[in-house]
Amino acid sequence: MRCKARVLRNAGDVYADIRRGFPRGENAADCPLPRAAQTEIMSTNLTPQYREAEEEFRQAVSPEAKLEALEKMLRLIPKHKGTEKMQGDIKKRIAKWKTQSEQAKKKGGGRVDLSHVPKEGSAQVVVIGPVNTGKSSLISVMTNLEPNIAEYPFTTRMPQPGMMFHHGIPIQLVDTPALDPNVTERWISGLIRNADMAVLTLDLARDDLLEQWEAAHTVLEDLKINLISSDGEKVFEESGWAHLPSIYLGNKCAMDEAEERLSILTELIEDLPQIHPVSARTGSGLEEFKENVTNSMRLIRVFSKPPGKEPDMDHPFVVKRGSTVSELAKTVHKDLALKMKFARVWGEEVYDGQRVAMDYELIDGDIVELND
Repeated sequence: MRCKARVLRNAGDVYADIRRGFPRGENAADCPLPRAAQTEIMSTNLTPQYREAEEEFRQAVSPEAKLEALEKMLRLIPKHKGTEKMQGDIKKRIAKWKTQSEQAKKKGGGRVDLSHVPKEGSAQVVVIGPVNTGKSSLISVMTNLEPNIAEYPFTTRMPQPGMMFHHGIPIQLVDTPALDPNVTERWISGLIRNADMAVLTLDLARDDLLEQWEAAHTVLEDLKINLISSDGEKVFEESGWAHLPSIYLGNKCAMDEAEERLSILTELIEDLPQIHPVSARTGSGLEEFKENVTNSMRLIRVFSKPPGKEPDMDHPFVVKRGSTVSELAKTVHKDLALKMKFARVWGEEVYDGQRVAMDYELIDGDIVELND
């Protein structure tokens, strides 16, 4: 069958997908891209963040998920002459999916995209693991979620989000069905890939710790998902592999012989990632876990101070470590950075009310007065 659009996967990824789509079952990688289109795409300098949004678009199933990914792509695409056509194509696609989304809502439902949980808070973290490792119990004590918890397997059958707070920073935790080589649903791949981080949970109270490890990683390998260090960058490969920052938890660390079991697993598996002992029952290790997630996601709090007034210490802005005053201003309002004349900062690295340039890098706890 002849391609309706042609695409070069190692340059534009889903450029043609967004424009027209492909016939069902056709492999876009087999379709050569015209020379003019190659030149156009190769000159766009697409960022890793944009490519991540493209992957979210590919994985999405529902109109709402497609629309959210496309809007993210439009925000992240570099704005210059080389991307003008791509921007136009994305805007047309947004209009199409917005219409489909509205029609689906009018019909009162439609197909549910289990691979997509709308992101809320400052980061989305999926909590995964083999059968009966206490994922739901951990989430219930750290969030407002009340999942079904039972001793029998596969209690969790659909993704369930809850909000965890650490020093005022909201982080969304998503409970997931167990990873089992025999019954894992394929949609869980998209759910994990769309997240900012994965937390893999093991049960230290059981003697089958090695089997738990192997079961979880067998599924992840089948889904082409590689869990990397918590301070790594999320990356998608052309081959289909996704590399996702992760943290490993050993639940039920207060149980007898839990430490010995973890020690044995360390001996059995070469280069075993650090497994952080926690307990949903006693709360042991949970504060350290929250701190670990916050640091791994490079999240900091910045407090706003209107000129001549007291700072608002109850509602911080959450930004990435290394963000500048200019980027904070854009977070407050997209036009504020253009109007700003200067800013004053109160914090550990400056004296109180010090006047700073727009490229000043913020640190956690800074109080910022934006002056236009």
